[in-house]
Amino acid sequence: MSLLLASCTSGGLVARRPANRLDPAGHRHGRWREYFDMAETKTANQGKYKHGLPVGRWRYYTPTGELDHVERFHHRPVGLVSMTYYHPNGRRAKQGMARYRAEPDGAHFYWQGEWKRYAENGQQIPSEYYVRGILQRTTPQ
Repeated sequence: MSLLLASCTSGGLVARRPANRLDPAGHRHGRWREYFDMAETKTANQGKYKHGLPVGRWRYYTPTGELDHVERFHHRPVGLVSMTYYHPNGRRAKQGMARYRAEPDGAHFYWQGEWKRYAENGQQIPSEYYVRGILQRTTPQ
């Protein structure tokens, strides 16, 4: 019996820290998950914070559970985010870069540069080009 207990406590069973924790300063820190419902069964988004700032990969879902889009926060330069949006059939819809800025009235994303776009069948369609979130032009097909 003691051998069984020893193997369970040292054999790789690691408890994960719960999601949605705050650091001592009251900022979101660590794994984070938000839900569409009070029963916490329908995930709205999930990712990680580091002292109040989103880091790494974040996934966002529709209320019906399909993947809506993914954001990947880059270490350098700070504020650069790769984004990919998906069609309801799961295929990529558009992909590009954005600048993330935490402002007093909340977080803002400004689409930047070329955004590649795709039809629901996966074929590429004309790209869009943005400067500080404002559409400048669309490439001809």
